[in-house]
Amino acid sequence: MSETFWTAVGAIGGTLAFGGVIWQAQLTRRTLQVSELVAADAIRSRLDSQAPDVLLSMEPPPWPPLAWTPSGMPCNPWPNGHTWHFPRDQEGANQLVPQQLLTLENRSGRRLQVRFEGDLFTVEDRRPAEPGVMLLEVDETTPPVYLQRSFTIKELSENYRAREAGRELPHQVRGSITVEDDRDNGSSDRWDLVLTGCPVEPVPDQDGLWRIALPHFTEGSGRRSLDYSLLPPRQRVHWISRAQDVRLPAPAGAPTHT
Repeated sequence: MSETFWTAVGAIGGTLAFGGVIWQAQLTRRTLQVSELVAADAIRSRLDSQAPDVLLSMEPPPWPPLAWTPSGMPCNPWPNGHTWHFPRDQEGANQLVPQQLLTLENRSGRRLQVRFEGDLFTVEDRRPAEPGVMLLEVDETTPPVYLQRSFTIKELSENYRAREAGRELPHQVRGSITVEDDRDNGSSDRWDLVLTGCPVEPVPDQDGLWRIALPHFTEGSGRRSLDYSLLPPRQRVHWISRAQDVRLPAPAGAPTHT
């Protein structure tokens, strides 16, 4: 056979050998990736079994919504049938306070640290106070914590208009709770809380007049106008080292937070 034939055969053989090396490398890499995933799942399962056992309880928002007061926590709603005239009553002290009450119970066998951020408050001397960071002993429950924020009637009317237009509501009550124990190689649980809605609505055929949302014949009380959750999703971070800020990678497709 010609020299050209054998040269071609040699080239093909070299190509196949090179392809075999690449295939072997890819197979090795995939094997390592699978091993890493299995190891990560095992670590995650161990950390889950040791994670703080905490019960977050949330109550429905009070209805009718409470009125803002300059002296402390809101305690009463506006009088039944009260209306606001725009532009005269859309600003100033004419405010409502969407609110949810929540507690955390430590069911773990060790004390926990709880961090509160955002629109979350406890009550001290009948005034709202930011709880900040709190230690929760074994079998202890937090004092009542309020997810709340005051909004002018104008701001709440903007929520109503946004919902009518199919847009995201611009005015929201937001807070977050993070729970962790003292283990460096442990886990942290976090809940992101959101309360919003359209508790006021325009009075039909009365230009410039607004009122508290009325009950609906089939949809229930005016609370239907609020958006809230009684079981907000828990997000968990697994730590290789909390002190060094090294996290175990989340499973593929799982949500992450910072």
